[in-house]
Amino acid sequence: MKVNNQRAYRVEPATDPRMGMSPNLIGGFGGVFGRPGNQVASGVFGAVIGGGGSAEFGPNEVTEHQGTVAGGAGNRAGNNDADLNNARFSTVGGGFGNQASGFEATVGGGAFNAASGANSVVPGGSSNTASGNFSFAAGRRAKAQHAGAFVWGDSTDADVSSNAANQFVVRASGGAIFYTNASLTTGASLAAGSGSWSSLSDRAVKTGLVPTNPKAVLERLAAMPIYEWSYQAQGLSVRHLGPTAQDFRAAFGLGEDDRHISTVDADGVALAAIQALYRENQELKARVELLEARTALGREKP
Repeated sequence: MKVNNQRAYRVEPATDPRMGMSPNLIGGFGGVFGRPGNQVASGVFGAVIGGGGSAEFGPNEVTEHQGTVAGGAGNRAGNNDADLNNARFSTVGGGFGNQASGFEATVGGGAFNAASGANSVVPGGSSNTASGNFSFAAGRRAKAQHAGAFVWGDSTDADVSSNAANQFVVRASGGAIFYTNASLTTGASLAAGSGSWSSLSDRAVKTGLVPTNPKAVLERLAAMPIYEWSYQAQGLSVRHLGPTAQDFRAAFGLGEDDRHISTVDADGVALAAIQALYRENQELKARVELLEARTALGREKP
């Protein structure tokens, strides 16, 4: 099919040896001034190029069976090697200079993105790479280099990369916030440049406030077992210090269940215990001062 005497759409006959006829559908840029148009590699069947491509930004290509490039320019579905199956079913939605070269890999759009791992995904953004199988990279210069890795990069013009399989990596130089309810009134945040999480503790979002007895908290804390221990998943070489969630729950009745200890509750217990120790210390200081005064008075008598 031609428009203004230039190729706009072409149907190429192709056959899947197992399933029969599976033609290639090629739309968009047809080539001009010696530049090749959108094309499907020789021997490929079931490929689709929806459109796009240009002399300035390059044609769209499909080099593997059943690959798809929906539009954009300079995009490729496939790895352009001799094996027409190892990047089969790869897809590029659009954008510029993107390549989906892994088996069932997908690049949604954006620019200069690459999904080379099997079943890897780059939804968009710029200069992202998902090279691990089942990996995900998005934003800017995110590099998911390991199997199952999820990497998100903010607008910073620098790489942020995974360094282990099944890892969740986020660069958010403006901070990170996790809300845990629909009205966005509770959750935790990691402020820009901070190395620790802050839990929402605004009095306005709290209810049922009851004064506590610091001395009673201290006594319960003193009676609670404290262990040195290891997580089974980490192994004995990594040691930790603290109570079990069951003992903490039994001592204070705080938190959602007896399998977890919230840092909010642990911090609260520690602060209450510190208050109790401070009061005890003040009482002891007063007694010492009184005894010292009496001793001094006795020395002054003839």
